[in-house]
Amino acid sequence: MQRPFALALLLSLPALSAPAAFADDGVAERLAACAACHGKQGEGIRGAEYYPHLAGKPAGYLFEQLKGFRDGRRVNAQMSWLVQFADDAWLREIADYYAAMPPRSHAADTGAEQLTPERRERAERLVREGDPARNVPACSACHGADLAGLEPGIPATVGLPADYIVAQFGHWRNGTRRALEPDCMHEVAKAIAPEDIRAIATWLSQQSNPEGTHPAPAGRFEPPSSCGAITAEGVR
Repeated sequence: MQRPFALALLLSLPALSAPAAFADDGVAERLAACAACHGKQGEGIRGAEYYPHLAGKPAGYLFEQLKGFRDGRRVNAQMSWLVQFADDAWLREIADYYAAMPPRSHAADTGAEQLTPERRERAERLVREGDPARNVPACSACHGADLAGLEPGIPATVGLPADYIVAQFGHWRNGTRRALEPDCMHEVAKAIAPEDIRAIATWLSQQSNPEGTHPAPAGRFEPPSSCGAITAEGVR
């Protein structure tokens, strides 16, 4: 995105509907540019394969991703430009804003291909049981049995578009997406067979939770390995 266009977008988009806690401080208006890719309330946009929803994800997770774009641990030209001069206080305010939104609980609206029964079974087994032979933990061991995430730093995987998930696995594998050390997803992404990544991504994109399902409170369950996503906020 070129800077003139980004600035025009920021100035021209309509104001968002803010949660009550943010209604009086203008944060919704300042975040209007985010709606173009992430939805008016961070709920995601129908058919947008490469943009995740933000609504209801743990504030600690969102904060670390914003810092990652600012500091170069994540690579995206649009995001990096938008946050390159932001201080931690503003990034935390953005994170708190979207974390306070109603969580996205329904499946992605992208029409991902249907899996064969064999690939569906393989994907669900990896999500629920992992692959001990490859030292791959179950997705649900970190993201929760309902895949709704864990406070303060592990996000929901329900509702993410399949192509977005595939792209993130690629970024983790090649190092263009990096978390704070220990970077557990880098190791997981390297260990999963490439043919399984698409199956997992497609299966995850088609899952739903009951409306209003929030990330589990911190300490509700213990992930199987130490991970930077849950150290920054003082959990470990």
